[in-house]
Amino acid sequence: MSRLLNIDRRIIFLFVLAGVVVPLLWSFTFPVKPTPMVQAIYDTVEVVAQKKGRVLIAFDYGPSLVAELRPMALALLRHCFQRGVKVVGVTLTPEGVGMAQDAFGVVAKEFPLEYGKDYAFMGFKSGGSSFILNMGQDFQATLPKDSRGNDTRTMEITQDIRSLKDFDYIVDLAGSSVTETWIAYGQERYRFKMGSGCTAVMAPDMFPFLQAGQLNGMMGGLAGAAEYETLVGVSDAATRNMTPQSVVHLVILAFILFGNLIYFLGRRAS
Repeated sequence: MSRLLNIDRRIIFLFVLAGVVVPLLWSFTFPVKPTPMVQAIYDTVEVVAQKKGRVLIAFDYGPSLVAELRPMALALLRHCFQRGVKVVGVTLTPEGVGMAQDAFGVVAKEFPLEYGKDYAFMGFKSGGSSFILNMGQDFQATLPKDSRGNDTRTMEITQDIRSLKDFDYIVDLAGSSVTETWIAYGQERYRFKMGSGCTAVMAPDMFPFLQAGQLNGMMGGLAGAAEYETLVGVSDAATRNMTPQSVVHLVILAFILFGNLIYFLGRRAS
């Protein structure tokens, strides 16, 4: 019994390694059931599609968060473009420029889209909270040119946008407190409908905003991205990567249960 209680940790590491490698070698997936907070973002985009509206997506993340947030960006863009929703991108972080260009570049190839008419990327501008306030007051004056140097006053997708209130939905993809900045200086002031995509670590911090109604939906971590992929009907990186993550969680749970069982059996025997 004591030997089982003092099992070599390297054996546990081997089981965890197997939990990662086996699902990658033998392809299989677990069923993914969308949660209400992810369903809310999907349903809102569907409503926007019915009115042929526009969505603003803020790509406020960098390369270190690609594994969790890039699948969200791709799934959200695919959904918007499938349903004919026009998308304007922006970022409050310098690293977000490359992230947005990558996401638009991947998804735009899958649909017959025209830049400036169906989608556009405004690029990065410093300022944080003041940048959000300025976009809310005068979008075109704040962003006179897009990332390609086009005049926002003449581009079809932005020519009639005067404020953030002119967007039917705004979704911020971030792994930091940037989302809170969007809420405090944007959503609270201009009263637009807003959703969030965040890392699993940040998800608990977003729940109070969901409960307060400042966010109407949230994608949290890789699981949230996989749920959105399920709703869109396109299985991609999030759905694939959820399998090894789930298997490793099961392995860890099994060792926790095993350790507790051996501990209580040892106490009973003594």
